[in-house]
Amino acid sequence: MSTKTRKNRAPLNLLMGAVGLAAIIALLLAAALDAATYLVVPIVLLLLASLLIMFLTRRSDEYTLGLWSSGANAAFLVIVAFALFAPFIEGVYDGFVGAHEETGGEQDFPAEVASYGAILAFYIVFNIKRLTGAL
Repeated sequence: MSTKTRKNRAPLNLLMGAVGLAAIIALLLAAALDAATYLVVPIVLLLLASLLIMFLTRRSDEYTLGLWSSGANAAFLVIVAFALFAPFIEGVYDGFVGAHEETGGEQDFPAEVASYGAILAFYIVFNIKRLTGAL
């Protein structure tokens, strides 16, 4: 009767958490600076690879599963908050601006804000929970 030892992939999961946080911050900076596509594509690929590896290794142990759950909950909260409050905030903003200018009702919030916010929230909560431990 042989027991096969399972390799612990928790350190890989934690490393990808830090890599993903760096990648999403770099992606936000690239978007703010209007960087060229050839600079943005590797960042996006790194971010996707980080998410995929974290997803595949999330059940390495209870700790990484807890970190994953916390990050996923934060991302979900951001998506729900954006869906509920962004139209209201945009309407109020358009009301104030429209009262003083003769502009049409263009979209003030870019569509990608929700996805950037959700991924950023995931990585921030994941890493804060990782660094603070079980507080």
